[in-house]
Amino acid sequence: SGVVEIGTGTKTILAQIVSDKLKVSIDRVNVQLKVNTQNTPEHWKTVASRGTLMAGRAAIQAVEDALLQIKKLASCVLRAPIEDIVLGQERVFMKGEPNIEIPFKRLVYGYTYPDGSTIGGQIIGRGQYTIPHITNLDPDTGAGRPGPEWTVGAQGVEVEYDINEYTYKIVRAISVIDAGKVLNQKTAEGQIMGAMSMGIAFGGRETFYFDQLGRVLNPQLRTYRPLRYGENPEYICEFVETPHLDAPYGARGLGEHGLLGMPAALGNSLSLAAGIPLNQLPLLPELIWRGKRGRRA
Repeated sequence: SGVVEIGTGTKTILAQIVSDKLKVSIDRVNVQLKVNTQNTPEHWKTVASRGTLMAGRAAIQAVEDALLQIKKLASCVLRAPIEDIVLGQERVFMKGEPNIEIPFKRLVYGYTYPDGSTIGGQIIGRGQYTIPHITNLDPDTGAGRPGPEWTVGAQGVEVEYDINEYTYKIVRAISVIDAGKVLNQKTAEGQIMGAMSMGIAFGGRETFYFDQLGRVLNPQLRTYRPLRYGENPEYICEFVETPHLDAPYGARGLGEHGLLGMPAALGNSLSLAAGIPLNQLPLLPELIWRGKRGRRA
């Protein structure tokens, strides 16, 4: 596959899809993602939580292409209509006649008859997918169709706020996301929880400081501070499922969705706790102190 793995679990999901469609053990599926531009299939970009949708659709098409070739070859060998050919458990057999069978391995490089004559050749399935009816956005109206679907979710943050020091501790963060269909529970949770961590860090502390020439003044991790080990809150992640009809098994994109609402949820919770509107990021204690001081003045 031409899709690039950037921590999204695409390799695992593609293996699951191919395993399910071919009806073979996932241990028998090898997903090659290492990109070599001379021979790797073209893939536009790994962006916008579209890896499972696009690479998954291409994988399904490739499997169906391979299965059709196998069935055509098997129908010749078994002297049966192609519609009566069934595949499963790494073998091909006739519908209603499971004892009349051929192992996959005797077909996927072509079939050799007992007398040494052969028929067919190596089975290579190909698949590709391009999202239909995508358009540019109109620069004047904003109208257009820039993506295949939208995902909704709800997020919240619970904080403990120190009224004397203007500091706070994030106790737990919660996300409920419409996943369309959860294909792998652990990788889906990992996507959302990792994104929640990023969103909390963006909202609570991460920022760049620049001098008058636009040079970054805090390029080290001691001055640019993401969340450290042990500083993460309890993450609670749940899913609802409203299948996306164009996607493999109805799955929706998840990559960014755990991040998007976290800064706003953190800002709302701290606004309630401190009793002042907080509308700037990052939400540092100094910002809260200045807001309280301005309110008193």
